[in-house]
Amino acid sequence: MMVTSVAIPVGSFKNEAAHLSIHPAGFLHLTWLPGSASGAATRAVFEYILHALHALGYSKVLSDQRQMVPPSNEDTAWYVLDWLPRAAEQGYRYGALVSANHLFARLALHSISQQAMRQSTLVYQHFDREDVAIDWLLAQQ
Repeated sequence: MMVTSVAIPVGSFKNEAAHLSIHPAGFLHLTWLPGSASGAATRAVFEYILHALHALGYSKVLSDQRQMVPPSNEDTAWYVLDWLPRAAEQGYRYGALVSANHLFARLALHSISQQAMRQSTLVYQHFDREDVAIDWLLAQQ
């Protein structure tokens, strides 16, 4: 699902996959919701992030993945091959990831972040605590 134009609200974006808000310190704060989300809902979140990065001029995203389940192979391929290059063009540089509680999701998401860093200039860092993730994200220039 391609989003062609997005108005960035003062509040936030939410669907069945995730909740996205704008942190006052100048980054996007993404919280993934419990359970499996459809590929379309997940992709809608990422498309919204893409437009928000561009519209706001942000380069950082905090992604709270604690409630995530392992992504599908199709969603993983789309993220790495399609979305990630477009996000890098929009200035996405740093991702602080609060690791998933689900073991297989944690392993899969770590693998995806490693692959993403090999294929782009993006820097991901994994954390067990959100406050530590925010501190790291704020220190990135």
